[in-house]
Amino acid sequence: MSKKPRAHQHSIWPDEAQIIRQLGKQPYSSRQLLILFNLSLKQRPEMSRCLKRLVASGQIVRRRGGLYGAPRSVRLMTGRLVQTRPGFAFVVSDQDGETDVYVPASDMKNAVPDDRVEIQVISGFRGNRLRGKVVRIIQRVHENITGTFKLNLGKGWIKAYNWPFMREFFIPPGRQGKARNGDVVVARVDVWPTESTPGRANVIEVLGSPDRPGVDITMIVRRFGLPDKFSSAALAQACEIAQEPAEAVYANRKDLRKELVLTIDGEDARDFDDAVSCRARPGGGWRLGVHIADVSYYVTLGTVLDREAYERGTSVYFPDRVLHMLPEELSCRVCSLVPGRDRLTVSASMDIEPDGKIVHAEFYRSVIRSRARLTYNGVEEVLQAGRKSGDPAWDFVPELRLIYCAAQALRVRRQARGSLDFDLPDSRIVLGSDGRVKTIEKQVQLASHGLIEDCMIAANEAVAGYLAHTDTPALYRVHEPPSGDKLEDLKEILRAYGKAWKPGKSRESSRGFQALLLSWQGQPEAPVLNTALLRAMKQALYAPKNLGHFGLASQCYTHFTSPIRRYPDLIVHRMLTARLEKGAWSGERRADMVERMSVWGGQLSLVERRAEKAEREAVKVKQVEFMQGKIGEVFSGRITTVTNFGFFVELEEHFVEGLVRAESLEDDYYHFEDRKRYLAGVNTGREFHTGDRVVVKVVEMNRDEMRVIFILHEDKPQHEKRARKNPPRFIPKSRRKRL
Repeated sequence: MSKKPRAHQHSIWPDEAQIIRQLGKQPYSSRQLLILFNLSLKQRPEMSRCLKRLVASGQIVRRRGGLYGAPRSVRLMTGRLVQTRPGFAFVVSDQDGETDVYVPASDMKNAVPDDRVEIQVISGFRGNRLRGKVVRIIQRVHENITGTFKLNLGKGWIKAYNWPFMREFFIPPGRQGKARNGDVVVARVDVWPTESTPGRANVIEVLGSPDRPGVDITMIVRRFGLPDKFSSAALAQACEIAQEPAEAVYANRKDLRKELVLTIDGEDARDFDDAVSCRARPGGGWRLGVHIADVSYYVTLGTVLDREAYERGTSVYFPDRVLHMLPEELSCRVCSLVPGRDRLTVSASMDIEPDGKIVHAEFYRSVIRSRARLTYNGVEEVLQAGRKSGDPAWDFVPELRLIYCAAQALRVRRQARGSLDFDLPDSRIVLGSDGRVKTIEKQVQLASHGLIEDCMIAANEAVAGYLAHTDTPALYRVHEPPSGDKLEDLKEILRAYGKAWKPGKSRESSRGFQALLLSWQGQPEAPVLNTALLRAMKQALYAPKNLGHFGLASQCYTHFTSPIRRYPDLIVHRMLTARLEKGAWSGERRADMVERMSVWGGQLSLVERRAEKAEREAVKVKQVEFMQGKIGEVFSGRITTVTNFGFFVELEEHFVEGLVRAESLEDDYYHFEDRKRYLAGVNTGREFHTGDRVVVKVVEMNRDEMRVIFILHEDKPQHEKRARKNPPRFIPKSRRKRL
């Protein structure tokens, strides 16, 4: 007989969070919960309805005997399904600190990426990693699917784009709209497919032929549900904002229009939300000014503009377009710090010692007039003392070198405390006038990039420190230390490359990871090891509580410097300026903002992930488009990753990665050495390792997986071979039958 729970001293109806916490301690029936919270039996129906809602949302489970408990009590877990590669996925738990669970394609039911699901946890998969099976889909995130419309014997079908494990969707007669065979379409799902039956959907938008320029990116926009149009009300509100503020607005601001302020950005940048200034301090050091567009003056909380900016959360950058967080009237004109125009800003002024220590910082609303719009390439010419050209940067040589010295001092100090610099290469996709890919280049990290980055990091840290010190509600940029299975995976990879490593206390300190990065700098395997180390890290997110930033080795960090393109920065501006103008936050006003921060942090972290995934997908799509015309051509490259199904090769001439399938290696049978992560021939001893140079031929474009397919080109110089002394005598099952 179960022990009667002790009643509370009050009879206030508990909120759902209290019920969830109580059920996390032990299971209870609905009647026992009434007694626990000192409620009457008449309130039992209301309690039952509350419990039913919590079960439906996956926050609690109903056990045998009518008891309710935490999901973990019956080895159930709720979380979000994340696809890592075609055919299987992981479930990321709703609860902080819980390990991700692997789910193979056969156990996904009919869940799709981003769905919230309930899974049954099965112990044991590849060591300590857990395996799960989807038992219930709690919430469908996607109402629509994007894919290619096909006619088969007069019937319409859609294969969902980039969901290879999904079955096809049937389009009933009369529901295909104006779609023609082969068109890319968007369809609303009426019935999701099961293991035995196809799904059913109806076409709501026809994007056109997949070969038409721009259709591929629009397809990504629709698939990720990215808003690409502003409402007429938001556009009207943006147009009502005056181009130039009245002179009276400047009265309550610090006037910096006579200071030498510069904007430095990429050649193709259209909006400028930051500018810098710098003066030498008497006795040594610098006074660095970072001036950020005062978007909060124009976009106030609760307006139509604000609601639509929050829905987007961030601007999204594609090779052929930008989905702005704010209408272009604001992002590219009114708020943008264009040269020669008065612009409203929020400034961070920092006094920096010669050793890079910030000894004083102050913040205020200001007005500036940028002297010039400089580019990274132009500033790089000046910093490297190259041949003098007609670039505007040469008009500001002393000022740029002063800013560079301040930035270098900041960087040296940050590196001394353990800041991680992964130096991962990025791609630059160049489009022709016809909208098609002209070339894909590797983007080189310039000293001028680092100059601006160092200035912005310093401003972000200074603002975060001020908000924390004054106990102002805020959103912090949080990056926690790595832990769990990812560290074990990292140790295995490092061991394969002969780099023994014991995390120990370095898990809590980034210095240990910094030493790792430096240990392989300049080596052929550096790119893959940098990537492996990055994957071991937790993802940064937005949170109302300051938990520090592990990657930057920063005790306190936020995002302040990009309010034109990031909503969290806009929130920080509002909190900072409110604190400066109205004083301390207290009472109900503070409690309300703290509660809002928690909601905002979770939502804005999610939309940031969505934007990042969409941008990565766009790069893959453009790589496939670019290589489509190069089938049959031969290129040199290096192996970046080795897997059990083949290895990936990055081309030296173009910044494009493709797959060489293991089954295409015809000279031998190859098996994957899991611990050391290389492919080995069972008879020849031939091995394929990360970092090996190979010559490959382009043979295929896999559009479903957005992947370029290579084969080894043996007519050219062979890749670096490694002979094993005693190759294993391994006979695959297919050969055993023949023997």
